[in-house]
Amino acid sequence: MDHKMIQKQKKRWSVMDTVILLLVLVAVAGLIYRVVYAARKDAEADPTLYRVYFEVLETHEKVLAEVEGFDAVYLCENGTRLGYIGVYQDTATGEYTAALTVTPAEGATGSDRVTATGILICNNATPASGGGLRVGDSGRYLTPGSVLEIRTDRALLTVRITSVREHS
Repeated sequence: MDHKMIQKQKKRWSVMDTVILLLVLVAVAGLIYRVVYAARKDAEADPTLYRVYFEVLETHEKVLAEVEGFDAVYLCENGTRLGYIGVYQDTATGEYTAALTVTPAEGATGSDRVTATGILICNNATPASGGGLRVGDSGRYLTPGSVLEIRTDRALLTVRITSVREHS
């Protein structure tokens, strides 16, 4: 008789079996979600970088002296982070300096007014038609010829975009 009871107990499906099965399914679903989420996050964490070449419109030379390589750059109008000031590495000293080429302002003989050209490494943008970039979710486009105000932590600059290229 004991043998028949044992067989009956083995064939029964209990509530506890259902709970355990559900917990295992939830654990597997959670693991799959984490793997997919991590893959998406990794793809987003490695954005394409772009070089945005610009011309600083006439400003005081002391303002440009405040701009350093790797300075974070933001749009003044809404604070959206664009990227950082590009740099050149001095081959002799190994030091990095801001990628700005300063020239006296046109017709400003003996003046402290200067213009400059530089590079912004943009890491918060996607390509747009016309050779430009769409900046983050701001709806702002960086296209050759556009004029905008940018800021670093120490300087405010008005710049004209001269070209946009993928950073290699």
